[in-house]
Amino acid sequence: MSAVNLGINNDGIPYEVALEILGHERQPLMAAIRLEKEKAQPSAAFVRYCEMRLAALRTNLRSTDRGTIGQILDPENGLVRTFNRSPVGAS
Repeated sequence: MSAVNLGINNDGIPYEVALEILGHERQPLMAAIRLEKEKAQPSAAFVRYCEMRLAALRTNLRSTDRGTIGQILDPENGLVRTFNRSPVGAS
């Protein structure tokens, strides 16, 4: 008799969490673009920078991309987690 897969060890859960993290990383960029465009003299360079960061966070992530998912889930990975990090020494 084989074990029943209840989903708790399934690749789907880390995948969904990784997608959620990427979505959270996109939100500050989208807000920054909106706020910048509302200014009397918005900075085109800043808007371009934010748009490039957003493009980098767009994903074709698959549940089988375990290495990439592992990097996204790693709280110490500064390449992914840029906005939602506590300052060094903060508790």
